[in-house]
Amino acid sequence: MVLVSHEDATAFCEWRSQKENCIVRLPTEMEWEKAARGEDGRKYPWGDEFDSDRCNTRESGIGKTTSVLKYPEGRSPYDAHDMAGNVWEWTQSFYDDSKDTYTLRGGSWGTDRVSVRCAVRGGVSPGDRAIGLGFRCVRTEK
Repeated sequence: MVLVSHEDATAFCEWRSQKENCIVRLPTEMEWEKAARGEDGRKYPWGDEFDSDRCNTRESGIGKTTSVLKYPEGRSPYDAHDMAGNVWEWTQSFYDDSKDTYTLRGGSWGTDRVSVRCAVRGGVSPGDRAIGLGFRCVRTEK
């Protein structure tokens, strides 16, 4: 899903929490990065060398979002798919001390190999929506 603001993503998590009787939320920036990099600090979810066959970026030439399962060889050490490319993902962490923007992670189909490295971060206002902006959820039992 794209064109989702931080407020939309948070509202979805709250709705899903009630529906499933569990806790559904956006990941913190630290949780997102660990899920993407693993514990060995890799540059990309699959390792240290970029491979356009493992993620949806500008180099793939697709020019739009793809199914989450399109790149199984690009999954992270924790078996998380699409942590690099496809869409920038909202986190629940503020980007800086001003607390007026939230952190985005992962890059998108419109960004290049540098922008999809696991350590790259961006920040935008919570009401922003874009065709390369989406989210993933963290789910825990109550």
